[in-house]
Amino acid sequence: MSRVDRSMHRTSIRCGSRGRLGTAAAVFVAWGWACGAALAQPAADAPAQPLATREEELVSQYRELERAFLRLADLLDATDPRRAALLRRVCAESREGQVSDRLDAVVRQLEQGQFLQAGASQQGLIEQLRSLHGMLAAGDDDRRLATSNQEVRQFLARLAKTIGRQRDIEAGTEGKAGEDDLAARQRQLAEETARLAGDIGDFAKRSAGPAEQAASPGDGGKPDAGPPDGNKESDSKQSDGKQSDGKQSDGKQSDAAPSDGEGESEGDDEASRARRTARRLAAAEQRMRQAQARLADARRADAREEQERAIEELENARAELQEILRQLREQEVERLLVRLEARVRDMLRIEKGLVTETRRLAVDPRPPTDRSRQLEAGRLGREQAEVGTAATRALAVVRDDGTAVAVPQALEQVRDDAEQAASRLARGDTGAATTGIQEDIVAGLEELLGALERARSDPQAAQQGGAGGRAPEPGDQPLVDALAELKMLRSLQVRVNTRTGRFARLLGDGIEEAEEPELREALGRLADRQRSIEQAAHDIVTGRTE
Repeated sequence: MSRVDRSMHRTSIRCGSRGRLGTAAAVFVAWGWACGAALAQPAADAPAQPLATREEELVSQYRELERAFLRLADLLDATDPRRAALLRRVCAESREGQVSDRLDAVVRQLEQGQFLQAGASQQGLIEQLRSLHGMLAAGDDDRRLATSNQEVRQFLARLAKTIGRQRDIEAGTEGKAGEDDLAARQRQLAEETARLAGDIGDFAKRSAGPAEQAASPGDGGKPDAGPPDGNKESDSKQSDGKQSDGKQSDGKQSDAAPSDGEGESEGDDEASRARRTARRLAAAEQRMRQAQARLADARRADAREEQERAIEELENARAELQEILRQLREQEVERLLVRLEARVRDMLRIEKGLVTETRRLAVDPRPPTDRSRQLEAGRLGREQAEVGTAATRALAVVRDDGTAVAVPQALEQVRDDAEQAASRLARGDTGAATTGIQEDIVAGLEELLGALERARSDPQAAQQGGAGGRAPEPGDQPLVDALAELKMLRSLQVRVNTRTGRFARLLGDGIEEAEEPELREALGRLADRQRSIEQAAHDIVTGRTE
């Protein structure tokens, strides 16, 4: 068993009783061990050892770690597919970034005594390792957000059914339905409300931080829903005296205790709102049981009063859950914007360098048939293709979110243009058409980066205006607001117009012929792009997203 496997195995044993947490801990311990090896600096009095030999050991350990991650991903496929996919994504990112090959290059540089180059290469590798480590950490947070989002949506669905059934019982109370049937339905609904309050209490406990969990009582976070069986007795006693009943129907004293009294001093974070929601549901359950007792005594007017108060508590609980959902979406959007902004910024940096290199090669005095010139153009083509690959990965992230229309269009244009420019560079074409495509890529990335930066600096804009002019539903905050999408769409249309004019000039100057296969293919792609922009504009107006 390798050192990485032994580290993962020991950690899994120590955390084995906690299931998935043990696996996650094993992954992070192993990864931390590798990153520590990469970042550690030798002590001044460490025994002399060739740097190249020590670098070779690190290369071996890194490849061992990659294999261990892939084996762990295979094991997790059945039980935790999301984490398995994350591990494979990290390994794929490592391969695409050529981390292993770059480590080998550092070894060769050290063997040849090229210490300055080796130091620069090592610094870049350290940043790559940190980025991969960040992917693992972000994946764990993404998983938590996705799970919490799904739970809250389920709570809202259950609560909506509860409110509908309570309104139905209230209508029956106002009508001519039998008291016994109404009381039985009210009792059943009260029990289901108590279960929902308990489930949300458990969710609040899980959502709380370690300090809150340590300070909270050991009852699993469930609210005090009141004595379910004692209400009938107390209600029957109250029903004997008008004065006692009058105080209860007034409701001022009983309202404050279960729902508002404790919540006023709490915060507005996810756990605090979940605790307030659970208390409101507990208060609603008490109202339902009191309504049940009034129905059993054939006091319909009093029962209706309790039912109205129960509905009020349920609606307040729904508002708290919707706010939790909105906060979760805010966190999700913030993380997504940060990731996209980093990717787009990196693509823009590479593309600007490619534009400079292509222009320099275009005025190179060497003939196009020169072997060294062709090799340099081929290298630029490969780097250009990497920009297209990065755009494809960013596009997958945006489509997975599914709340944007123009952003996917912009990334598709960057991807297609990068592929077209890479094809031209691969055959040594560094002319005006190639640099024009690259300039379009730079313009598209700059526009996209600006939209992402504005969305991060003003998150309220996306909440106030959804697609189609409608405010977004709780938990459905779009990635960028509709105005930003329309501005981006306008920029996409301007670039299509510019590209059309460029092709017209090429044909008018006789530089290219209309029957050339490549030009016909480019014109076909331009027509497809125009249709896509038209469809995107329609989707933004009608509120339809990806």
